[in-house]
Amino acid sequence: MILLAVIVIALACIYAAVRYFNNTYKYWQLRNVPYEEPTMFFGSFLNLFFEKDNLRRFLDRTSKKFDSPYYGFFIFNKPFLVVKDLEIVKRIMIRDFASFPNKLFLDDKECDPVFNNSLFGTRDQEWRSLRHRLSPVFTSGKLKGMLSLIAECGERLESHLDKISNESVEVTDVLSRYSTEVISSCAFGVKCDCFQKEVSEFQRYGEDIFPKGAIGLIKNISYIFVHSIARFFKLSFLNQNGVKYFRKVFKKVLSQRMTQSTRRNDFVDLLLDLKSQEENDESFGLDDERMLAQAIPFFAAGHETTTAIVSFVLHELSLNSAIQDRLRQEIQSVVNNHGEISYQALEDMKYLKMVILETLRKYPIISFIQRQSLHQYTIPETGLQLERGTGIIVPIRGFHHNPMYFPDPEVYDPERFSDDNKQQRDSNLILAFGIGPRNCLGKRFAWITMKMAMVYILRNFKVEKNSQTAEVLSIISPHVSRSPSGVNLTFKRL
Repeated sequence: MILLAVIVIALACIYAAVRYFNNTYKYWQLRNVPYEEPTMFFGSFLNLFFEKDNLRRFLDRTSKKFDSPYYGFFIFNKPFLVVKDLEIVKRIMIRDFASFPNKLFLDDKECDPVFNNSLFGTRDQEWRSLRHRLSPVFTSGKLKGMLSLIAECGERLESHLDKISNESVEVTDVLSRYSTEVISSCAFGVKCDCFQKEVSEFQRYGEDIFPKGAIGLIKNISYIFVHSIARFFKLSFLNQNGVKYFRKVFKKVLSQRMTQSTRRNDFVDLLLDLKSQEENDESFGLDDERMLAQAIPFFAAGHETTTAIVSFVLHELSLNSAIQDRLRQEIQSVVNNHGEISYQALEDMKYLKMVILETLRKYPIISFIQRQSLHQYTIPETGLQLERGTGIIVPIRGFHHNPMYFPDPEVYDPERFSDDNKQQRDSNLILAFGIGPRNCLGKRFAWITMKMAMVYILRNFKVEKNSQTAEVLSIISPHVSRSPSGVNLTFKRL
């Protein structure tokens, strides 16, 4: 009798669950929005978890499947909207930003106090206050003060390439060392000697700051799409071993700066300047932990993006010698005219900017941009009504590789970004650093770091493919796009 009762209750629960999910999965159908057919109970979660390359591949496949301005999908019982129409994207990201100011990241400082106190993870007024206070740190004037620090790292990059010239080199490793040197110097005020050690402690913890493997994937999906799982298991977005290491380093640097009178004009000095200005503001204190919360994600994001983008640039230059020669000529000419590698010299390298932009187009550094509706919102172009809290996904590759905007998208052609050609396209089509008020605050710093690396490499070396160089790179995007097999090239001293 008891067994029968248990079976009846279990069947009733299953029936109720199936009925609930069947009704839930009619969400987009009732709104006349095409959608990816969900798997019972899971939605598209299993696709994201088991499909090779996960969300990037999922978005590529589904974007081609639906010929519409947007389409829906589900993660478990939660609906999300993928927006493919540029005008609607601009409305969400720019014109009606006040209705979509937040990202989808879980907002829970108990799960990850560092990430959720950072500019990446904060929301609403807290984000506005933080963005307002940090914006002066990344002005051209402040970045000029860091230029000598970045140039020193460029010199060490050149010396390292000299030692391994004429060999087959895995470029991603070399550039990981360079970007670690730059950001450790500018963001943490320390010299980590990445080119002198097999793997420096700073580089090792930096490369592991984002959790990897299956656990990393679960954390990533949960923190963006399934907040209940992240909350229940107290999952952190960042690797806490790395956070612990960087906290120790950062506190040591802060202690040294506050007891010494020397200045490096780096990120630490600028944060300390901000802290002194905020001491009388009880509504928003920039304490040591909040400063750390800006430094760690700044390092994590800047390190991976710079490494990947410059690796992809060099790969394309090895396959396109005419582009490489033209770029080298421009770099040499501009540096000779200025007499030094100054901030203005980097700005005057127009073809270098075209080359990097085309690389960002062909190899989107992240898979998507995320937003969340703050309140009920109606899309004027179509009349679709979004409920409060609806998750919005913008598939970057879907725009960058759309033949309507960029003919022959698989062809590498920096001329797409000449002044004449740029005028024929919407300036918001390159989404690598985001658009609108919540775009990447550190993009100027990223541009300087990338340009400096390219100047020191191409002024001194010819970049060539070798027997290990892939004609077409395979790309995966766990957090930032990368080639799992590496980027193998040869550098020959000029």
